[in-house]
Amino acid sequence: MLKRSIIALTLLTSSLLYSFQAIAETPLPKEFEGLTEEQQTEAVEFIFGNAIFVMFHEAGHMLISELGLPVLGKEEDAVDTLSSIILLEAKDETLDKALTDSADGWFLSDEAAQEAGNDYAFWDEHSLDQQRAYSMVCMMVGNDPDGFKEFADQVDLPSERRERCQSEYQSALASWNGVLEPHLITNGSASKFEIIYDDPTTDDVAPYAELIKDTDLLSIIQSAIGDTYQIPEGVVIRGKSCGEPNAYWDSNARELTFCYELAQFHAGLLASHFAAQKDG
Repeated sequence: MLKRSIIALTLLTSSLLYSFQAIAETPLPKEFEGLTEEQQTEAVEFIFGNAIFVMFHEAGHMLISELGLPVLGKEEDAVDTLSSIILLEAKDETLDKALTDSADGWFLSDEAAQEAGNDYAFWDEHSLDQQRAYSMVCMMVGNDPDGFKEFADQVDLPSERRERCQSEYQSALASWNGVLEPHLITNGSASKFEIIYDDPTTDDVAPYAELIKDTDLLSIIQSAIGDTYQIPEGVVIRGKSCGEPNAYWDSNARELTFCYELAQFHAGLLASHFAAQKDG
């Protein structure tokens, strides 16, 4: 069940966090100019939190297509829930912080879109950024009402909504465990993924490509998913320049891609947030 992948995930967090702290002490890209040392460290952790949530979101798409899992409802919402559950069930302080950073990422993304005058894409397969953020917060409260109370208060999640979060969380956890359990590895032979870090194609994303590669962030999918579920060989997990901030699972190519520009996007979001606080 999910707990097996969570054990592998927890073992990685201390080494990942150490790597990110070490990188935070090196020269950082232009998005970090003018930030204090504390803000730079927070920005690096923010990039990590958003990246790891996105990676498990896309791994959810991979599991659905590779294992032929049923999806009753919007797939994008379903894999957001799976990513939240994986991080929450680890009961790991670093991963809890990754989840709150990722929720903050959706809130800041919504603010940036409103300031830019962008229209809401009600037709999109994804829920709106604020909806995705609040759904994540509900999962947090459903998992640990006391532990995440302060964060839920900060984002003004209504008390009447919180009352339903625990039952919704338990239902989602049981559902995901139910569909994944038949696909657990039982013979001790892991599903091997090919991990590839392409060189960045532009100088501005090069620091982020180095960040992702030096922490070997993509290998977390191997440790948490490949070592747990029976997935046919041939899946590629790739980091590369895409020309846009994105991450996606291509079921035809059987390739999960993390775009270096997505890390740059999240760095820019937080840098803009710090600048607005300073100006205010």
